[in-house]
Amino acid sequence: MFKKEPVSTPPKSKKASVSRVIVEYDCGFPNNLFIRGKGGGLSWDKGQPLKNVKYNVWVWETEEPFNSCEFKISLNDLMFEAGENHKLEQGKEFIFSPNFS
Repeated sequence: MFKKEPVSTPPKSKKASVSRVIVEYDCGFPNNLFIRGKGGGLSWDKGQPLKNVKYNVWVWETEEPFNSCEFKISLNDLMFEAGENHKLEQGKEFIFSPNFS
């Protein structure tokens, strides 16, 4: 007789948690906002465009896991906002208005 081997089923994948940055800022047409940083797929070398969802609301999100993430917003990927870097926690939402003065 043949011995039945237990069949292993793959573990159910956890739904990836979304980490999100929401920026409330009217940069005026045709300007765009970008995000640069470290962690969550970000780089300090090249910005990623934020998605404009309302005239003054911009969103960037990632499902990429990270231990730590810090970032800054830039106008047209040229001029950084004033102040310190922001910190984003995995699976959390960070809402703010940048200052470009």
